[in-house]
Amino acid sequence: MHSSGRFLVTHARIVSHGNRLHDAEILVLDGTIAGVGKPGELSFPDSLATVDANGLLVLPGLIDPHVHLRDSGVLNSEERQKEDFASGTKAAVAGGVTTVLDMPNTVPPTTSLQAYATKRDHAATTSYCDFGLFAGAAQDNVNDVPAMIRAGAVACKMYVGSSTGNLLVAESSMEEKFFKSAAEHGFVLAIHAEDQACLERHAAFYNDKVAPSHSDVRPAECGALAVKRAVEFTRIHRNRTYVCHSSTAEEARLIRNAKAEGLSVFMEVAPHHLFFDQGEQDRQHNKVRMNPPLRSKADVQALWTALNDGTADAIGTDHAPHTLEQKRRAYWDAPSGVPGLETLLPLMVTAALDEKTTLETVQKLCCHNQARIFGLHAKGRLESGFDADLVFVDLETERPVDESKLFTRCGWSPYAGMRLRGWPVKTFLRGRLVFDNGSHIGPMGRQVTLERR
Repeated sequence: MHSSGRFLVTHARIVSHGNRLHDAEILVLDGTIAGVGKPGELSFPDSLATVDANGLLVLPGLIDPHVHLRDSGVLNSEERQKEDFASGTKAAVAGGVTTVLDMPNTVPPTTSLQAYATKRDHAATTSYCDFGLFAGAAQDNVNDVPAMIRAGAVACKMYVGSSTGNLLVAESSMEEKFFKSAAEHGFVLAIHAEDQACLERHAAFYNDKVAPSHSDVRPAECGALAVKRAVEFTRIHRNRTYVCHSSTAEEARLIRNAKAEGLSVFMEVAPHHLFFDQGEQDRQHNKVRMNPPLRSKADVQALWTALNDGTADAIGTDHAPHTLEQKRRAYWDAPSGVPGLETLLPLMVTAALDEKTTLETVQKLCCHNQARIFGLHAKGRLESGFDADLVFVDLETERPVDESKLFTRCGWSPYAGMRLRGWPVKTFLRGRLVFDNGSHIGPMGRQVTLERR
């Protein structure tokens, strides 16, 4: 259907400035948006095919800047039982996400040009949506990162606190070398901001307890310490710093102040930190164990405030699937991370419809800003000259999150049973239909093109 990528979308509703919804038509020529206008306003060939949106909301395809698809391109990796590029990107387009940026803590990690090329070439043949890859910071590879950036890596990810995988840069002197390199070579440095010494101190305090609270083992102060240090290094080196999955009020305050100072510090928030507080651990236990952990109700409110006042720049799912068998292990043996690609859009649209935020803010933090921060060419906007990455969204139908209908290989969701609106109906990638009411067409994803840096 529409394999040529040439059609007119009719009876669409789009979000405009001021958070108004208005009727529109969208002209797509050769996979690119050629015009957006009021009904009857655009000129086009008489023979052009039409796609009737039937009054659905049409958004730019979402960009998820933080996914762990568990797939290094090395086909015997045991990690691929949880997810791989095919299953993860099927989940993405089913969730209205047309571009994913994949993290480097795979097995083996993406810490060399060879590892980068292996992952990129594999993703290019199996991905159902467009993709970008992060380079990984390690103890001994600060001089290898620029080559991965030149090969197309969207940014470098540095773990200053231990998390899933073995990537860790815990010494501040080594940490600073990556900030310096980011400034010299012009790449974004993304940070998993939990201070390692703080984590070790608290873990030692609880290590004789069978089932401690994860938010006690990895407390809020560890995040604040790491963000404070990242802001200081950004002030010195004037690089661009992207703080992944900010989870606390203090992190939001530090980033808000950094922005006011004119520093290029960007704040990402994950949906699980917006929709759950640490009380959820009592209900779902290890299923909602992730790094950083769920936080207090006051922290959750502070994140919503940051989302709505412009402090937060992006929403990233931190889609990090593990099997239910792994999640059912005892606390100290269970892995951290939750899946989230298929629920991002309905969660955020439902929040907007419930007036916790606005559809304009959702569009900005799920589409526009990611493209701007990471320099993704022709992505993230319903404007002429941009890729025709489109998602048709049903604002009316409310239904529960049904784990039996998920495409992620891990097959479960922490949001199971939640009744949400804003479900994707159709998803187009560069003008090609890739998801249609539960069915996939593809794979046809490719590596994103980056603006000149």
